[in-house]
Amino acid sequence: MHIYIQAQSKEKNIGLQIFRMILCFWVVLLHCLKKFNRILIKYIIEKKFHVPSFFFISFFYFYPIIKERNSFKMKSRLERLFIPFIIWPTFIWVFNNLFHLFFKTSLYGRKLTFKELLIQLIIGRKFFGHFWYLFNLILLSIVFFIFSFLREYIFLIFMNLVQIMCFILQHNKYIYIFFADYHGCVTYSVGHFISSFPIAISALTFNKSNIIQYLEIHMYKSLFIIFSIVPIIFIYGLPNTYEGVDKILFSCFAFFGFHLLPFNKYLHRYMKNIIFLITNFTNGVYCLHTVIYLFLKIEFKCCFSLYHCILIYIICYIISFLGAKVFVHNKMKYLFF
Repeated sequence: MHIYIQAQSKEKNIGLQIFRMILCFWVVLLHCLKKFNRILIKYIIEKKFHVPSFFFISFFYFYPIIKERNSFKMKSRLERLFIPFIIWPTFIWVFNNLFHLFFKTSLYGRKLTFKELLIQLIIGRKFFGHFWYLFNLILLSIVFFIFSFLREYIFLIFMNLVQIMCFILQHNKYIYIFFADYHGCVTYSVGHFISSFPIAISALTFNKSNIIQYLEIHMYKSLFIIFSIVPIIFIYGLPNTYEGVDKILFSCFAFFGFHLLPFNKYLHRYMKNIIFLITNFTNGVYCLHTVIYLFLKIEFKCCFSLYHCILIYIICYIISFLGAKVFVHNKMKYLFF
C-alpha cells in the first residue's frame, strides 16, 4: 500500500506504521484464513475496515500534492502505483501459464486467457482481484489532481457533493441495479470506486481542517474518546445508516488514534527501526500474499490456520526484502515498497 508523506516527521510516525502493519496482516487473514475460531473469523471477514483504512491514510497524505498542484510528486505517486499494478499481474499470468504448459499444474489450476489478463490490467480485478485497490488509488488520484486546479474551496465543496451522491448510490444499490447485466468484474469495480470515493474525500477534508493539531493539544482526552468509540464501531457497526459510513468513521477514528499514540516518545530506537523496516515492504506483502496462498494450497494442501497466515506474511516479507535489494537503484523496487 502506497502512502505519500510530505513531512519527515509524519512519515516516521510509529503509531501509523504499526497501524499499517495491523491492516496488512488483516488483509492476509481475510484472504487466507480458513480454519480458526468462528467468532473471530466472522469479525475478520465481515468487518472489512482494513482497505478503507489504507485509503484514508493514503489520501490524507495526498492532500499536499493537491494543494501544491505538484506535477512532479504526482508523477512519482503514479509510478509507484502503476508499476506493481501492471507488472505483478503480467508476471503471474506468464508464470501460471508456463507451469500449466510444462508441468500440467498451475496456481489457478488452469491456463489463464489473454482476455483475462486484459481485464485485469484495465480494471484491476480478475484473477488478481485484490488489485482493485491499486486501480482505485490510481483513478482517484488522477481525478482529484485534475479537479485540484479549481479554487481550493470550490474543489472541496464539489467533491463533498459528489460524496453525498456516492452515499445515495450505495444506499439504494443503484450501481448494482444498473450494471446487473454486465460482467461481474465491471459491476464490482464500479461499486468499489463509488464506495472508495467518500473515504478518500473525507481524508482530504480532514487534512485540510488541520484537526491533528487540535487533537495533539488535547492528546490524552482525544485518545480516550477515540479508543472508546473505535471498538463500538468495529463490533456493532452503524446499522440503519448509509452503507460505508461505519467504514469512514472507523478509518478516521483509528487513523487519528494511532497517530496520537506516543510510541515515538517511549519506544526504543531499535524497536522503531524494526517497525520501519517491516512497514517498508507492506506493498510487497499485499501484492504477493494470494500467490503464496495459492502455492501452499496446491503444493501442500494447507488448511490455512492462523499459523499459515503468519507464515505467508513472513514469506512475502522475505521475498519483498530480497526483491528490493535486487532493484535498489531501479524503479522496479516499487514492486515491493
